[in-house]
Amino acid sequence: MTLLSQGSVDLAALVARIRRAFPQLGFSRAVLNDEGADHVVVMLDEAWVFRFPRNAERRALFACELKLLARIAPASPVPVPHYAHVAPKAAFGGYAMIHGAPLTGEAFRGLARPAQERVLDEIASLLRLIHATPPAVIAGAGGQIAQGWTAARYAKRYRERRRARIAGAVGAALLTGIDAFFEAYARRPAGPARGIVHGDVTADHMLLAPGGEGLAGVIDFADAELDDPAHDFTYLWAFGDWAPAFAARRYGLADGGLVERSRWSWARYRIDQLRWAADGHIGRRDAPSEAEMMALFGVLGV
Repeated sequence: MTLLSQGSVDLAALVARIRRAFPQLGFSRAVLNDEGADHVVVMLDEAWVFRFPRNAERRALFACELKLLARIAPASPVPVPHYAHVAPKAAFGGYAMIHGAPLTGEAFRGLARPAQERVLDEIASLLRLIHATPPAVIAGAGGQIAQGWTAARYAKRYRERRRARIAGAVGAALLTGIDAFFEAYARRPAGPARGIVHGDVTADHMLLAPGGEGLAGVIDFADAELDDPAHDFTYLWAFGDWAPAFAARRYGLADGGLVERSRWSWARYRIDQLRWAADGHIGRRDAPSEAEMMALFGVLGV
């Protein structure tokens, strides 16, 4: 399998592969999105989205993603990608584009309260469906199932690979707070059970319908794996402190620690944003301030 490294992707070659595999699919314009770490995306006439795994590992996971989507789509409360075109051996595939705007914290806060609750209800219903899916659905050809990282593993990555980069971008007080957070995070007890999670429920993957009345859909299930279900509630903290608890009530399963575990995941996510901003992957305004982080650490008792 040809590796599709970022920055060296040949759009014409990918278009040729699509035309060979699906000669009946007519289109006149192709646009490349080479930003994702795991997949190259080619959009056709703003009507079709084709995703190409970058390597053999991601191709194997893409086959698992297709199985998960096929399983949940009939009962999903919101649209999810339906891959109408899949190349042999799941080398790549395309689905009809789901049109909507990223559900950022700002976009969510701009909705009226009834619309906010409707969106959270839709998210909770979808997560309940995903989390209840038997793990075997995402098993690879050899029976292996992708596993999410433990808190201890995230803490180890921070110490060994990320601390130095963050240290150059934040003040001493915040760095001390981050150090303390990861020391405490590594000791946090795991959730009561693991299940299939979406794995990346963030703004870019929750699409708000054009009228703002609800979700247009949820996309990119490439990170589906076995993990703590609380992981999928992480980004809901961007919508306000009330939002994760509201969604958890609508979610309805008996797990009293889910919201608190998701808050710890949110703190880890916000620390990641500091690194992304330092590396130029996101704007500094999209990363948290020192005051925001120290307040969050205070709530967590760090």
